[in-house]
Amino acid sequence: MLYLTWFGGTSEDLFKYGVINVVDTTQFFLVVVDAFGNGISSSPSNHPDFPRITIGDMVKAQHQLLTQSLDIPSLHAVMGTSMGGMQTFEWVTQFPTFMDRAITIVGSPRPAAYDQLLWQTQLQAITQAADAGNAEEAAAMVGMISTLALHTPQYHALHTPVSQAGSFIHAAQTGVSRSMRDTAAQLDAMLSHDISRRAGNDITAAAKSIQARMLNIVDRQDHMVTPEPALQLSTLLGAETLVLDTHCGHMTTRCEGERIDRAIRQFLSAH
Repeated sequence: MLYLTWFGGTSEDLFKYGVINVVDTTQFFLVVVDAFGNGISSSPSNHPDFPRITIGDMVKAQHQLLTQSLDIPSLHAVMGTSMGGMQTFEWVTQFPTFMDRAITIVGSPRPAAYDQLLWQTQLQAITQAADAGNAEEAAAMVGMISTLALHTPQYHALHTPVSQAGSFIHAAQTGVSRSMRDTAAQLDAMLSHDISRRAGNDITAAAKSIQARMLNIVDRQDHMVTPEPALQLSTLLGAETLVLDTHCGHMTTRCEGERIDRAIRQFLSAH
């Protein structure tokens, strides 16, 4: 099995937050890969002449790692959360016969208009800071924008008292510790992500190329990655789908973790 990292996430994060615990490693050999641009893998922060990258580039490199370095000819499953889900959607179209199953969690086969506005806003903040002499000056703004989208307003109305607004804003401003150049590289990759590009930008045609059995998990109130593109693809595929509807939004993975894990385990073990 292959587990992929989210936007800004690292393989260490997958272990630290326990998200890989859903995989029974007594049954499956688990491979965890750091995506390009996360500061651990090849990234602008550790390669001065780092080129623009795409989600497709990430997946192509992962395929080369598995087949050429690890001598793995096929996978039982590929899975990932958020940008990891985007990589998973790319996997099932770029290498459709390589895996039997695929699981996406709050991911997307292509960004909706709202997603593009959100990510472009963050990318523009970094670009403007870089033009002014220091891209890292954008970290506070990028952090606040992310915090706006990770949960819903209703979540904060219930869980963030007005008396804590100052500390809440401060945490958002100081919560991004990664390089802004790395952040920009992954934002750019997500903005260009679209699995229909090989099929004349026809998502129906792209769906016909997918051979893996899929489980797509979304939250209707996700403000970070709009769920409709994944739901549309699920309908075209007749794929298994878990639709959550929580104030947690994109962070439904933490609020509904047990329910998500149960669905994943059932999907992986089903015949």
